[in-house]
Amino acid sequence: MVVVVASLIPNSLTYYADVNKRILKYNVNSDAYSFAYEKDIICIFNNNKCTPNADLRNQEFCITYKGELVLATTDIKSRETGDCYKANNINSNIYGYSQYLYSMNVYSAEMVDQTGYYIVSLSTNTTVVSKNYKTKNNNIVVYGCQLSNCKVYEPEESTYYYDAEAKTILRYKDGVWRTPETSGYAYISVDPSDTHVYRFTRSNDGTIKINGRANYGYYYTIDNEMYNCDRGENGDCSLIDDTGYYFTNQGEIYYCIYDSEELEPTECTKQSCFSGQYYYIEEAYYRCEANSVLVPVISRYCSYNDNVIVNFPLAISEELPDKIKQAVEGVEKNNNSTAITSVRGKNYLKSVSGIFTNCTYNVEETKSSFDLVCINNYVTVDEDTSETKICSLEQLGYVECIEDENNPEKCNVSGNVMILRSFTFLTILVIALSFIFQF
Repeated sequence: MVVVVASLIPNSLTYYADVNKRILKYNVNSDAYSFAYEKDIICIFNNNKCTPNADLRNQEFCITYKGELVLATTDIKSRETGDCYKANNINSNIYGYSQYLYSMNVYSAEMVDQTGYYIVSLSTNTTVVSKNYKTKNNNIVVYGCQLSNCKVYEPEESTYYYDAEAKTILRYKDGVWRTPETSGYAYISVDPSDTHVYRFTRSNDGTIKINGRANYGYYYTIDNEMYNCDRGENGDCSLIDDTGYYFTNQGEIYYCIYDSEELEPTECTKQSCFSGQYYYIEEAYYRCEANSVLVPVISRYCSYNDNVIVNFPLAISEELPDKIKQAVEGVEKNNNSTAITSVRGKNYLKSVSGIFTNCTYNVEETKSSFDLVCINNYVTVDEDTSETKICSLEQLGYVECIEDENNPEKCNVSGNVMILRSFTFLTILVIALSFIFQF
């Protein structure tokens, strides 16, 4: 009889070969051992093949003359040869698959009863290691299990498969299995019922840790692919199918070109922002950090007394705020100029820019707000000196407007200040005269 140490009692149905060359079965539900079959079948095993001495029908296991446990993939007739699994020794563990997936050593086979994927090299029948998948034509199989219900999965080229035992994710594309060389986001199937965009980290030894499931929004993956994840706990993630600008949940903006005929892969180019400047996107303020990553403006980035540059990316903002829109129209109409920032290169965001101040952070709503000082190139009249002044990004406010020979209209007042002043003075004069003549 087999003696099992309490701490090593299996968690699922397990078969054992005992010293008397009988096959025993441990039932977890009843916590009891019994003979697996009325009559055990002896088989000869060699090179992943076995030959039984009787019809091996409706029973998965046979036993060798040495008392080693063998798993048959299908029914095998007496004296015929079929595919089988057997571990090399007591210390080696392999995966064997027939009706169920088993974790086997030479004397035992425990049924896999854990949801997930098991990525196995068929040359060794063990969990994959890097040498198994770094060459073409490698013989790797993916077993997908929902508890004890396991089957072989044909890998999809768009998907990474996560093996919790191997601590890795693998993707089969162009005839080669690959694992990521860096951390980031990827489209990962963690088990047969859960495929989504996940964030993961890769350690120095190559092991992969799944950190979290992506929320709704856009994600740019390590494979240079842009995914859109829907709202909801079970929201699906799918590749984008339109050309345009995309603001990702990683705080980056990409311009992606989509081939509607799908002859070419979608090509995305990261857009640059000016480090230290602020950006207004989707009714929220962000600060441009290193590597053109935009982070939400929180209290530490919010100084009430400072003047800062705020940009309104034209490709992202469907509609400018009313005050900004009116100021931009005034600059275009009266100054033969534009409020758009001149860009350094083709990948910099084209934006309407202005000077803002009085940053206030609302802790409850986790939102920040600014007061407008002026929009780039907007011209006004100084109330004290009656001089025309122009909004300067470089000087973070208004400076004296100097006439430009190439643009004589540059220093025209952008808005309705002069008109309003004239109208106010004229109105007062008319009212006063009317009042006098009444008497």
